[in-house]
Amino acid sequence: MYQHFKRVNRSYAPIAREVSSLLFWVMVSVLRVLLRRPMLDIVLLLIALWFITGLIGRLVAPEPVLLQPAAVFEGR
Repeated sequence: MYQHFKRVNRSYAPIAREVSSLLFWVMVSVLRVLLRRPMLDIVLLLIALWFITGLIGRLVAPEPVLLQPAAVFEGR
C-alpha cells in the first residue's frame, strides 16, 4: 500500500523572517509610545549609546584588556 505524504518545508528562513518582522513591528510601536516623553527619550538614547559602545568594544578588543595576575605559588 502506498501512502502519499505531503512534503514539509523544513527551511527556517520564512519562520525567522516572520518572527523578526513581528519583533521589529513591536519594537517600533513601543518606541513610538516611549519617545513621546522627553525624559524617556534621553534615557533611551543613553542606553542605546551604551549598547553601541559595548558592541564596538567587543569588536575592537575581543579579549579582556585587564588580565589577571599570574598565580603565585608560595612554596616551603
